[in-house]
Amino acid sequence: MRLLPPLILAGTIAGLIAAGVATGKGEPPITPPDPPPYTVIARGIATAPVGRPWQQTNASFDRAVRDARAKAMPLAIARAREEAKRMAAAAGLRLGQVVGAARDAPPAGSWDPDAGQFGPGIWCGRIYVGRRTVTGADGRTRNVNRYRDGCKAPKQAAARVSLTFAAVPR
Repeated sequence: MRLLPPLILAGTIAGLIAAGVATGKGEPPITPPDPPPYTVIARGIATAPVGRPWQQTNASFDRAVRDARAKAMPLAIARAREEAKRMAAAAGLRLGQVVGAARDAPPAGSWDPDAGQFGPGIWCGRIYVGRRTVTGADGRTRNVNRYRDGCKAPKQAAARVSLTFAAVPR
């Protein structure tokens, strides 16, 4: 009778795993699918300066970064288009219309400073100022860390895009 509960648990886990695989909810594919034939994929990046807002709030800093990113987006698209023209010419293709566009994001799990200095969408928090050595009355020294509350926005915001163009053989 002692073996019955572990066997039931093992059977239940095996059934759940089999059900997950059978419904297609297994592991994601390791490599992304190939792009359709006769397409050119190009990436572009551009930066724009971030204006310093008058109000020291998360919302005002987020708005300033979004505005800077919006100003940089047309230049990033133009750079992607120029790269696509060069790649198509080198491959012997004639560039067609844009069939797909995506804003590039950093890989999952990595930190993007354009998203927030203290986390996604968080621009205000405790800022490390420095360390100071303090000597007490008894002659012992100790280090004291200094912090202040404030907001930090990046000097520039980047816009990263990927464009997929249709291409025709020459």
